[in-house]
Amino acid sequence: MKLSHTYDKHEHDQTILDCFRQLWRYSADLMFIMSVEADGEFALYDNNPASKKVMGLEQDSTIHRLNLREQFGDEMAEQVYATYHEVLAAGTPISVEQNGVRGDGSKIYFDTLFVPIYDASNAPIFVCGVSRDITKIKDAEKVALQANEKLTEYSLALESVNHDLDQKVRERTAELERAKLIAEEALEAKSSFVARMSHEIRTPINAVIGLSYLCLKTPLNKEQTDSLSKILSAGESLLGIVNDVLDFSKAEAGKMTLEESPFHIHSLLEHAININAVQAKAKQISLSSDVSPYIPASLLGDPLKIQQLLVNLITNAVKFTERGGITVRLSCSPISEQEILLTGEVIDTGIGISVKDQARLFLSFQQADDSITRVFGGTGLGLAICQQICHLMNGSISVESDIGKGATFRFNIPLKIHQETLAQSKSSMKTSVTIPDCQACKILLVEDNLINQKVMLGYLNETKAHVVIANNGQEAIDKVLHEHFDLILMDIQMPVMDGLTATQKLRELDASKHIPIFAMTAHVSDDAKCKSAQAGMNGHLDKPIDKNELYKILQIHLQKVKQSNSLECKKKILSDQFSHEQEVLSNISAIDTLDVWHAIEKLDGKYELYLDLLISFYGRYKHFSFSGVSQSDTLLNIHSLKSSLAYIGAIKLSNDCAELEQSAAMKSISSQQLKEIESSINALITALTGKLSPRLKDGELQVNLDQQQIVIEKLENIHSLLIQSDFVVEGQLQDVQQMLMGTKYALSIENILYSVSSIEFEYAASQVAELMFDLQGDK
Repeated sequence: MKLSHTYDKHEHDQTILDCFRQLWRYSADLMFIMSVEADGEFALYDNNPASKKVMGLEQDSTIHRLNLREQFGDEMAEQVYATYHEVLAAGTPISVEQNGVRGDGSKIYFDTLFVPIYDASNAPIFVCGVSRDITKIKDAEKVALQANEKLTEYSLALESVNHDLDQKVRERTAELERAKLIAEEALEAKSSFVARMSHEIRTPINAVIGLSYLCLKTPLNKEQTDSLSKILSAGESLLGIVNDVLDFSKAEAGKMTLEESPFHIHSLLEHAININAVQAKAKQISLSSDVSPYIPASLLGDPLKIQQLLVNLITNAVKFTERGGITVRLSCSPISEQEILLTGEVIDTGIGISVKDQARLFLSFQQADDSITRVFGGTGLGLAICQQICHLMNGSISVESDIGKGATFRFNIPLKIHQETLAQSKSSMKTSVTIPDCQACKILLVEDNLINQKVMLGYLNETKAHVVIANNGQEAIDKVLHEHFDLILMDIQMPVMDGLTATQKLRELDASKHIPIFAMTAHVSDDAKCKSAQAGMNGHLDKPIDKNELYKILQIHLQKVKQSNSLECKKKILSDQFSHEQEVLSNISAIDTLDVWHAIEKLDGKYELYLDLLISFYGRYKHFSFSGVSQSDTLLNIHSLKSSLAYIGAIKLSNDCAELEQSAAMKSISSQQLKEIESSINALITALTGKLSPRLKDGELQVNLDQQQIVIEKLENIHSLLIQSDFVVEGQLQDVQQMLMGTKYALSIENILYSVSSIEFEYAASQVAELMFDLQGDK
């Protein structure tokens, strides 16, 4: 049909009619026209193909006034009629949601728009409608509704489960808190028990060790000496066990802490080996070390813990090695410019450990096999403590071994490098400390236990100190009010007044405000030390009292008193009527590199002996040179120079030699360093040449021929003992020292004794041979 360009109503209406006819035919929506019959009935006037399909009618059938009752029955017809009446009553189009049944019996849902049609007299003639199938939407809604119901059901169930779970978690947390509290209380009770038991055990151990030591210094027969030595050894072993239990208890309670201070790893290793040297020798097994030259000379860490680690591992190796030997190997690898990883290996040729037993080797109170405890003894704590120490230092420890093939214990510890060279000083790790001279010092010993008094008096009498005893804290205060004391040693637990209270009261008195006070107690916990410090004490001595620790405290804190004594010594000597000695000492004291009066004070004021030592030094080193000397002999010369210079008061030069000795041990010594030392020695010899001339005119003290022959015979016997590395040699050397006192050979004996105390028997033997040669040459 061709449309005109101008509006034609008939054409326009016809076009719309044609379009609606196409919609009627092809629309998927159900379209229908219901006629309103005169009897109140409704008849299907016509419907589109989509509607016919749903109703189960032929697509091409002609429908005109189809009676619904006849087609669908009265029940269905009444439901439909009710809707039509509602539409007619409304008089306007309305939308209604309906449902029905397809021809195949399935349910269907519609959203229908009903439009009433009226004639000119406003009488209803038709109800037209368009129905859209919303079955899928309804199905989706149903599924969604069901899902929502399930989700609600699951949510309720989950909420119930969460509530139950929260309740169980709260209950379990409360149980764990109670268990943790019980465990902490048990651990605290155990730590407290161990500390109390340690105190009770240490007091009798103090008597065993102290009195055995003092008895051994008295004249005894061989059997008595042997028995007392074994008692002393047993006491020290028992003390070691107590210390192991305490260390482990501290680690277990998280109270083991680390300190950081500079140290030389060579010194720690030397001490650890020295401690085990006697046991190794008794079992005829070798004990050697191999230290990498690349380990920095000075490191930062906790030297006591590292030494304990080395001692425990070496002791363990000695215990389980019956033949062959033990090697301690130390090496390092860089972590950064400021830090290294120290690797230590203790390698033995002992009984070995099976792979199965290695798994429980580091457990507390465990041995590789229960029979080991019966055969070798021990608490089974040594390796557990080693592991605790390594872990505390962020390190590790492991073992490689097999039955009958020995074992290698390996540890790795990160350590900082100490940037400044440590000043040479006596290491706190040495096995013995020189007994200090406290002749002019007055010490107050506050101790209620008679046995402990006897032990302490034995130690203090060796220092020549004047000792006053107070039996309790009140007596101590009374004595301080009437007498002057240079130092106070204070027990903690005493009747009448305890040590802490006494110290607090003493610090309130002007007379004792600045006197050094040191606690003596078997309570070795950090808390006990803290309480001592809070009371005003300067330090803490653990019982059983270690005489070396005691002597170190006396050396440090009585230094001012000793310096005062040194000045008095100087005044006394200069007032003596010995013209030659006066002249020589006055001349020598002008030499900058010598501290004459300090050296004489160290010799108990024996200025003649000092001059003899000085002459001996002069004779030995007046043509001194390092030229043409082998590397091993150079090291021996430096070692000998170090002690010789210290004896004559050349402290700075002695310290320089000590540093040079350390460099030589690290194989980092330079020719320039040797030239500087050589130049300094020659300068000192030159200075002495002029100053000693008045003394040299009088000649040197000589040994008479009869005594000289006796000395040579004794030295021959000593030389044989040194070849066998026999410790008995020290007592015989002291006898010879007395015979040569004041002669030019006195310094040589001092050097030999030093070598023996350092367990350098081979070098000491060569020194004895040299001394015998000199003596024979003077016959």
